[in-house]
Amino acid sequence: MADANAILHGLQSWFAGFIGEIIPHYILPNIWLIIQIIVVLVVGYIAGKVSKAVVKKILRVVGLKRITAKIWAEDVLRVTGYRGNIIELIGDIVKWSIYIITLAVVVQTLGFTTLAVLFGQVIAFIPRIILAILIVIIGFMIADFFGRIFDEGAMKIFDDELLAKFSGGVVKYSISMIAVIISLSLIGLDINAMLILFTAMLSIVVILFSMSLKDIMPNFSAGMHVKNTFKVGERIKVRGYSGVIEHIGPYSVTLLDRKKQITIPNSILLKEPVEREVKSK
Repeated sequence: MADANAILHGLQSWFAGFIGEIIPHYILPNIWLIIQIIVVLVVGYIAGKVSKAVVKKILRVVGLKRITAKIWAEDVLRVTGYRGNIIELIGDIVKWSIYIITLAVVVQTLGFTTLAVLFGQVIAFIPRIILAILIVIIGFMIADFFGRIFDEGAMKIFDDELLAKFSGGVVKYSISMIAVIISLSLIGLDINAMLILFTAMLSIVVILFSMSLKDIMPNFSAGMHVKNTFKVGERIKVRGYSGVIEHIGPYSVTLLDRKKQITIPNSILLKEPVEREVKSK
């Protein structure tokens, strides 16, 4: 017990001596500087919080939340692990920008010039990050817009949902990738490898698409002739198959033979002899 009291008394004596040494020799001569630093830190903290709230309010008023809700940029954010939305992200960037500016002022006040220069470079880099994010958002919006246009256009032309979604997807993701590449270039990252990868992937997609059209286009072009030659409800016979035309599609014709459906590619109806039932007058 006596040993414990001695240790406690020794700690109290050391702490009292430490305070007695630091206050007159370090704190009192620099009291005005310490007050300045505390004020700057408090003001910077409050300014960061307020600025984030103001920026979020402005972005909601201009409709950015409604716009970004329709695109898939927020899905990309979730993949990165960020739990907020685009507005939250921009607000956080503004908030931390003010925090960094505050730390730069504190460092400059303390006389650490080299560190202050480093903070200045970080501050100068922040507008690029915000602009890069806006480019990605705008790029994704444009990608969604043109993706839907090509999707709907391909659906009207080919009348095939899979091919329509493929066409719209190629356009959508290509524009999105271009927006990401531009953003990465803006913040100073080396994009040469990404450009090579994107070009290679796009070339593969174009080759696969061309190979798929190789089989589709003959039937599609023959479909124009078939629509002008045959009519729904007409009975025909081709290659040993016979039935009533139930549907004329862009790639094939569906025959109904009793309770059995027969699909005939349009190119066959164009190249092969077709028996047609002639109605007597």
